[in-house]
Amino acid sequence: MKSDFDLPAIVIAGRKNAGKSSIFNRLVGFRRSLVADYEGLTRDPVIFDMNIEGKAFRLVDLPGYFLDPSDEIEIEMNLSFKKWISQATLVIFVIDGRSNLTQEDIEIAEIIRKSGKKYIFVVNKCESDAYKKNLGEIYSISMGEPIFISAEHNIGFDLLEEEILKSIPESKIEIKNSGPKVSIIGKPNVGKSSLFNSIINQPISIVTSIPGTTRDTIDASLNYKDRQITFIDTAGLRKRSHVQKGSVESFSGARTIRAIMNSDISLIVVDASEGITEQDKKVASMVVKYSKASIIVGNKWDLAIKNFIEEVERELFFVSYSPFVPVSALNRWNITDLMDQIIKVYDQYTSTLPTSKIAGLSFKFSSEHSIPSKLKIFYATQVDTSPPTISVFVNSPELFTESVRRSYENFLRRNVSEFENVPLKIIVKARRENDK
Repeated sequence: MKSDFDLPAIVIAGRKNAGKSSIFNRLVGFRRSLVADYEGLTRDPVIFDMNIEGKAFRLVDLPGYFLDPSDEIEIEMNLSFKKWISQATLVIFVIDGRSNLTQEDIEIAEIIRKSGKKYIFVVNKCESDAYKKNLGEIYSISMGEPIFISAEHNIGFDLLEEEILKSIPESKIEIKNSGPKVSIIGKPNVGKSSLFNSIINQPISIVTSIPGTTRDTIDASLNYKDRQITFIDTAGLRKRSHVQKGSVESFSGARTIRAIMNSDISLIVVDASEGITEQDKKVASMVVKYSKASIIVGNKWDLAIKNFIEEVERELFFVSYSPFVPVSALNRWNITDLMDQIIKVYDQYTSTLPTSKIAGLSFKFSSEHSIPSKLKIFYATQVDTSPPTISVFVNSPELFTESVRRSYENFLRRNVSEFENVPLKIIVKARRENDK
């Protein structure tokens, strides 16, 4: 698999709550990173590939840095922080202009200086004159002439973008937003981040033994068989009773749902070593709710319990059209098969059939299946994709019951290879009087 990690990386670095994510969001142009009145919301780097004035680059919002990491997650965050700086083409070093310098600011500045990387020194939150009382401290950090900005009020970004463009080499790479968008979802600790890293073959997500390490979503893309595929790793969806309203986890849950909504395919990751749980079923039901294609990924296959596939078929029957792919994320086993299934499912999810074929199959369905005697299906046509959407014209829509709908969907999947592994949307309409 050929990935796009040769893009020049522009890394936004600074201590917690300096406003890095707000700067990232302003540069990207939409609210991508989590922003709220909490310190340390970004645990993993948040990545976005973009073009400005014909120059392509990867913008990376780094997590904060810990002077004295207290656990495995904070240690991993620090390692990730240093690694991204070492790989960066340009570092945007951010401090909070409204507060005094901290030891974290000083240490991050030293890490950047020692890296030898080109950097831009940015003082954020300068919408008022409050930062001026800290000018002595700002210049004492010896990072050169700063750019004074306010991410919240869009002040100073013309100058910042101008300086960024000076550091990016000319490139013929065009960032394409087309192609499959794939969210990786599941309950906490089923191996979503390990799978994400295994697919991308780069340690982007932090992987630890502690459930719930990933709090934001993370995007990364790669080319596979001439397809540009964007992957979104997400925080685990937990039971609502276990999530405090207004907490960081509540933001993460909302972001995970948004990731499902913005993706074409969701990889529903389940733990093959423990079987299907109620939370797995709730996660899968969210994909159904938003009519997204899905692939059930049985992770930790080397530790799978007996008859796991049969359990998947029984407990996740409502997504029975979804392919099942066993993997071992840690061992990078069967990842190629998963990638092939992603391409196959995406092609089905975006497929279009001619009206003649849909109409002929609908006539065949009404003649071969047990349907209400008074129900007449006149014709049908595909009106949309993602998911494939079929309009069925009948004499009385109320006779096209839920049971008939399920039978019709299953019939189409059996007889149309393009619909075999994807959800279908059926719209039932009454025939007008002047329809022939």
